[in-house]
Amino acid sequence: MFQAFWVFAITLPIIFVNSSDSSSNHFSAGDYVAIIGFSLGVILEVIADIQKAFWVKKGRQGFFCQTGLWKYSRHPNYFGEILQWWCAWGFSFGSGNGIGDAQWWVGIISPLFTMQILLNTAGTGVSNANGKNLKRYYDNCADDYSEYRNSTSILIPMVGYKYVPVFLKRTIFMDFKRYEYRPSTEESTQQVQDKTQC
Repeated sequence: MFQAFWVFAITLPIIFVNSSDSSSNHFSAGDYVAIIGFSLGVILEVIADIQKAFWVKKGRQGFFCQTGLWKYSRHPNYFGEILQWWCAWGFSFGSGNGIGDAQWWVGIISPLFTMQILLNTAGTGVSNANGKNLKRYYDNCADDYSEYRNSTSILIPMVGYKYVPVFLKRTIFMDFKRYEYRPSTEESTQQVQDKTQC
């Protein structure tokens, strides 16, 4: 049932386009932007997945992937997926009656649901890859991973992320505090003991 709802929710913009009685038979500039954005999202997702697969096949050199798109985003594949569904919703605008079209606004469920799954649902996406699951990096290469994390966007592939103010990282760039690794109380105590023995 959940998978059926998922498929229905993310395809709402496409359903809206296919059921529209709009008489327009040409694409607007916005339609072309949405098509290009959707295509870019697919390309980013595929390239990121291929780059990660090659990195794994080569034996996971280093403790975390920093090749290709992964040098500029910690989750470029998820960014590509999110971009696709925002662009699909944007594309569907031309099939409605303008900004006040309630049916078009219902289609926003598609990108928002995709973001919910990839950013907030435990056991999937960014939530699954961050938080307590970062322990393996902080156990093996804490300084390197901290530097990578501070200088690499969580989603949007970009250069210069380390210069972005924290309040923007926590809001616009969705690099939320809950994605940080916080050792348990026992681990923190053990780390302090290890440092005092060094």
